[in-house]
Parts: sequence; C-alpha cells; structure tokens
Amino acid sequence: MNIRKLDAEILNIINDNELSLVNIETLVSLTGISYLYLKPILRRLVREEQLFSLGGGFYCIRNFRNPYVIGNFIVKNGAIAYWSALNIHGLTEQISNVVYVQSEYRKNDKKIFNTQYKFIKVKPSKIIGITQMGYGNEQFNVTNVEKTLLDCFDLPQHSGGYEELIRAFYNAKTSSLRLLDYGKKMGNLSVLKRMAFLSELYEMKWFTRFQNGVLKLMNKKYSLLDPMGENTGEFNSKWRIRINLSKENLLEMIQKTY
Repeated sequence: MNIRKLDAEILNIINDNELSLVNIETLVSLTGISYLYLKPILRRLVREEQLFSLGGGFYCIRNFRNPYVIGNFIVKNGAIAYWSALNIHGLTEQISNVVYVQSEYRKNDKKIFNTQYKFIKVKPSKIIGITQMGYGNEQFNVTNVEKTLLDCFDLPQHSGGYEELIRAFYNAKTSSLRLLDYGKKMGNLSVLKRMAFLSELYEMKWFTRFQNGVLKLMNKKYSLLDPMGENTGEFNSKWRIRINLSKENLLEMIQKTY
C-alpha cells in the first residue's frame, strides 16, 4: 500500500472515531496494524505536524491544547487536583502555570506545549471524590470541592499558599459530612483537626457535626496548624493543634476579598 495513503488512513481512523487524544494501544486495536509497523507511520505524522507526540506513546491531534484533558490522558486513572482544582472550582483567582494531576501511579513531571505538569502519587485509599467536568473530547476528571480541600490541607505545598487555602476553605460551599467521610477514608487525622480548629475559630456553624465527628477520632498527638511552618506557638488542647500562625493573621485572612 502507498505510504502516503496509509498515513492518511490512520488520520481518517482517528478523525472518524472523534479522537483528540490517542495512544498506540488504541490505534493497534482500531487499525489492526502491529505496534512495530505503526511506529514509523506515527513518526512521519509527527514530523509533518499532523499529530503531536506527548511522550510515552501518547499523541494528540492538531490544535488540541486543553491542559486538563491532556493531564488526565497521560497518566492512568488521573484527576486534576490541588491548586489546579481550586482554580477550576472558583476557590482561588491565583492561576498556576503548573497543572497538578493526582494518581496512584508514579509518573515523572513533564512539560507539554509550554505547560508544566506535576504528577502527585497518592495511596489508592486517597483516590476518592472524583467528578467529571467538560463535554465530549473536552471532558476530564477533577477532584470535587471537598476532596480538593482535603488534598490541599494534606499537601499544602501544592495549594498555592496556606493563606490562600484557608480563605478557600472558609468561602467554599461544602458538605461538612462529606468532608468528614472523605477525611476518614484518607486516614489523615491531622487534616481533620486543622479543619475543625479553623471552622470553630471562624464560627462556621454548619460545621458542628463535622467538629463532633472529629472529636470522636481525637488522639493525644499534637499537629501543627501550618505543617510547613515552624514548630512554635500555643497549644490548643481541644483539637490537639499547635497554632503556629497568629490568631490575628488568621482572622485577617478571611477578610480579604478579590
């Protein structure tokens, strides 16, 4: 068969199946062409910019650049999370130039189309609270509001700053019982204690059942309010929290608006 004709047929198969993103395994299945025979065809299509290589046997069609969909696609069972999810849910107006993707699989960070992707590997027990956004080929997985907040309190270095996270927590429309349920499944009591302390400090009345649930889980160990901060400050015996941020600053944080 003519090489050019075969290249065109591969492109037609991708278009007929309405694929914006595709991997070699899918193409083998759709075309019946072996992996070894497909590789030079794909190299030609990439060279001619009919397809773009994302690395690892993943490709996208021309003009497709949705970073959230690409981030989902190139790691197994991934979901947009942390700072990226805060932004998607409208909980911060700070825009990161990094797309954060959570998965139970390890993957090296990489840059694609001038976008940096950071992949955070977590335990399978933390792969919960995933929802879908977008339509058709623009659809992607993202952690829901409750799971996003828990993730950010769990690993605040990926949240865009602790002050920004606390303000997001205060302003978010959340189900406190869902937060408690997810928090138990994630197995990080320190996160729940931080949220319980903050919700009491900010007089978030709708968190009463959440707070009662956390009290039942309480242990004797003290956790830092800001896990990235210094081991200083007064101790709160109720929530077993060491308050390493000034209460004045904590109260000022929620007064700031965009």
